[in-house]
Amino acid sequence: MQWAKFYKNPNNRILWIVLAGYFFVCVYFTVWTYYRQCDLSEQSALLRLEGIVNSLALQIDGEKHQKLTEQYLKQDEILFNAQDTDYYHIHHALRMNYEANMLKSPVYTMVYDSLEAHFEFVATSSDLPYYRHVYDSFNSTLKNKYTEGGVIPMYKDRFGMWLSAFAPIRNKKGYVVGVVMADENFEYFIEKAKATALKNLLISLFIILPVIIFLFYWLRVLIFKEARLKKRLEEAYETNLEMSHRLEESLEKLSSIDTLRKEMIANISHDLRTPLTSLSGYIETLFIRRHNITLAEREQYLTIAIRESARLKKLIDDLFELSTLESDHIALHIEPFPIAELLQDVIAKYELVCREKNIHLTSNLSENTPWVVADIKLIDRVLQNLLDNAIRYNHTEGGHIKLILRNKDVEANQLEIKIVNTGQTIDPSVLPFVFDRYFKTISHEGSTGLGLAIVKKIIELHDSDISVTSENNQTIFTFSLPIYHNS
Repeated sequence: MQWAKFYKNPNNRILWIVLAGYFFVCVYFTVWTYYRQCDLSEQSALLRLEGIVNSLALQIDGEKHQKLTEQYLKQDEILFNAQDTDYYHIHHALRMNYEANMLKSPVYTMVYDSLEAHFEFVATSSDLPYYRHVYDSFNSTLKNKYTEGGVIPMYKDRFGMWLSAFAPIRNKKGYVVGVVMADENFEYFIEKAKATALKNLLISLFIILPVIIFLFYWLRVLIFKEARLKKRLEEAYETNLEMSHRLEESLEKLSSIDTLRKEMIANISHDLRTPLTSLSGYIETLFIRRHNITLAEREQYLTIAIRESARLKKLIDDLFELSTLESDHIALHIEPFPIAELLQDVIAKYELVCREKNIHLTSNLSENTPWVVADIKLIDRVLQNLLDNAIRYNHTEGGHIKLILRNKDVEANQLEIKIVNTGQTIDPSVLPFVFDRYFKTISHEGSTGLGLAIVKKIIELHDSDISVTSENNQTIFTFSLPIYHNS
């Protein structure tokens, strides 16, 4: 009965106003969080894509790109990435950036056909080219800013919601010969923003629930007390007019209570605004720090981050070493040493790894093997890099790796060193590039693509050369070192 009067009492409207205001604020911040996250995600993604394509546009050789489009005019004239050297170089640059930036959609280049008024794909980071295929659903921004580059905010096509950025590829004369473009699906950000907004709303309701309960109880007691006092005053006035003085005092008391009630409500409203303001700040902090992911996702991302940081560290170390080798400041410590003993030490390091991978590691070493003159530490690095490469690409069950020493030429006074491994044969068209920076015949986790470049540079510092042959499921790396003669 009391609760029925409580709901019907006009004085309770302040309570409903406060509650309605709170829920309005919750809904407002939920919607604001959703659109804010979508907006920030879009800006961040566009900025990231713009940085990727601008960097790629500088890496791509405009002359090669122009030559490619002028040489191959028909659709699907290029069917695999290694078919043309120029195409392969552009594909390789796109592929490296695609993997380094962990993009989910391929990176590609295009040219505009003004006669047909459409774009055609040229090179892509995909495993299979789709050369000269028509891009029939391009955004008008792409055509309008073809020569200057830019970003395309969220747009929709038959494949979903997308964000894109593109940058012009220029030849040596500065003419635009194509564009490089990267996309990102925006539907993931939308779902993520919805989940974040819903989660923040639930957190808000959960945090404020005790305050609502306390507010209901406190105002109920206060309002019921006021109702009882009014009733007593009315009864006293009706029953005894002589008690007007007491009634006046009671009215004054009631006025004081009413003033106290209003002050209390004002203070409560202020106290509500303070945690709500703080709560909105924490929600924004949670959004910025991405605390809206599950534990499984967090662990997954941390695992990827650790693995990628390790790959990055190895890449930085290799880059530093290669840069040092390529500088004019490295001093070789040339000395005579027994190459056979060095090879035995290196073999001992790799025996366990080879045994685990069922690879037979053998050599033709003998006590009569002559000494050589070289920098022992750098030659040790060469042997380890070559063995790492041989193990990494030795996919044959029960495969073999063999280290061979032989006198190359008595007159040349050179000792020839060969590392022979079974496995997939390297395509002859790419053999000339195996010692290039970042070149990998097969995408392989753990490989920076710098190992063989370091090998080549070290051998060159020793005034020698290294060669590679690959046929009959066998790859052979060969280099020579001068033989030491104790005069």
